Amino acid sequence: MNGVKKEVPEGSRIRDILNGEPYSEGSILAVSRAGEEILSETDEYEIVTQKGSFNIRLNGTIFAEKWKKLKDDIVGVGIRWGTNKILAVGSFPSDLPVDRERHDYMRYDCFFSLGGFDNRSTYMMIARINHTAGYGVNDGIFGKVTKGRHILNSLDEDDSIMAINPVVVNTIEKNSFVTSDVDIILENGMAIETYIHVKLNKNSPVSCEQFLVVAENGTIEITDKTSTYAANSSRLNVSLVKEETAVRNEGIVTVRNEGNGAGRIYFYNSKRQVSPNHTVIGTITTGSELLRLSPKGSKVTIRSTPQRIMTIGMTQRDAAEFLKNLGIAQSRTGLESDDSIVVEQEPELTMEISEEVETFGRQKELIAVWELNDKESPKTTNYIRRLTGLDYKKVGTLKVFFTYPGMPMVTFEGNVSQASTLLPEATFERMSNKGEIGVTNMSRPGKGTIGIRLEPSSEFGPTGEEKYGTNNAGIMMSDLETFLKDLRDGDLVYIREFESGDEKAEHKAGDLKVDEEEFNFVSHKPPAGPFV
Repeated sequence: MNGVKKEVPEGSRIRDILNGEPYSEGSILAVSRAGEEILSETDEYEIVTQKGSFNIRLNGTIFAEKWKKLKDDIVGVGIRWGTNKILAVGSFPSDLPVDRERHDYMRYDCFFSLGGFDNRSTYMMIARINHTAGYGVNDGIFGKVTKGRHILNSLDEDDSIMAINPVVVNTIEKNSFVTSDVDIILENGMAIETYIHVKLNKNSPVSCEQFLVVAENGTIEITDKTSTYAANSSRLNVSLVKEETAVRNEGIVTVRNEGNGAGRIYFYNSKRQVSPNHTVIGTITTGSELLRLSPKGSKVTIRSTPQRIMTIGMTQRDAAEFLKNLGIAQSRTGLESDDSIVVEQEPELTMEISEEVETFGRQKELIAVWELNDKESPKTTNYIRRLTGLDYKKVGTLKVFFTYPGMPMVTFEGNVSQASTLLPEATFERMSNKGEIGVTNMSRPGKGTIGIRLEPSSEFGPTGEEKYGTNNAGIMMSDLETFLKDLRDGDLVYIREFESGDEKAEHKAGDLKVDEEEFNFVSHKPPAGPFV
């Protein structure tokens, strides 16, 4: 199992040996039954001479079939002559038809020639250079020298063909398949892979974080499958940077860093050349058979070295324990009490962390809680998560665009580029209520702006736009009065998504009354997100 031999009682099932193995319930695993050893001939032949051996690979043509019938007649014949163009072996009789046309030959091509255009004097020829000539046969090419080419220069008329041996390969034929059925009875010699393991590349920290975000829950879906690779397209069109590139050999994992589908993760099972748009993020060390057999749409268990190091959203106490288990020191800043929430981490990228992580804490009450409406406005909520960083961490940030005492709304800066394709989605019906969150869609000049409604309105939404320009995105679940205390243009505020167990604040219409207690949601520095 996963490369380690195990002895189990007769009649054991897969589930009996899963304990302690990396495996997420419901994901598929690869099973290979013991195979049989098979000897098989190839289309390659070893030509033995007094000076050594060279190999010829046949090309599958009618001339290759003819050569296989004549090879016994070629054994024992000598090197007839050699020039700067060809090496000739022969002669021997054949029934090849005569052809007087000229044909092209490439270096190391093996072909037939008829001496004096008479098939009773047939020769096996090897081209030493690219050239065009007429040798009495319609090109006559049956193969190419693939190994031992240096031997050709040492052969002379004193040498001969001593033997022609077929090259035989020893293969093991396995019965391999993937399954999620863990009640399969184990058989002697069976091999099982439960997960894929990736050793990450420290030279590509940003793209590695993309992989870690996608694989954070321990599984990954195969959304794309070709003969060359398996891929995951669950988090696309993120902003990445160009990092390390290399030949994409079997077992290499890359992330597309630019162009359509930026963020797609590729697992290669055959070689492809270097591409500047593919960042190499790691190598598969376990699970290559599982990856090769996994069909499109399947879910597989995945692990990496290192694992993702992300403390944002934890308490300072939990962050300390998490980091301690990884052998990493914690440096607390901001609110340092055990029950305060980590809202920033430095470094934020896993591959840039070595010995210490700084965790900045805030009171839980000072983090705004939003409930996003994925059902009615999926594109809008996806935009918000990408803009704030909530799509890759528990606590995100927004920059205040405009706020003023008495204003019926507060707005936050958006991203015009990302919002350029934000089509109209669900809008408010009769009334845009207090506490509702909205985004200006692509139909208006202020596209991408995010807002919270502070007073109900039948005409304008949370960003001050009319219905057709407003996409409803959700509702503010925490206390608005606390949120607005000391809020100014340009401030950065912390937000998180609503979770079960959170209390919902009651937002009443009318004047806002701010508690005198010192509360604010403002960040002490800009967000440290590596990509959006």
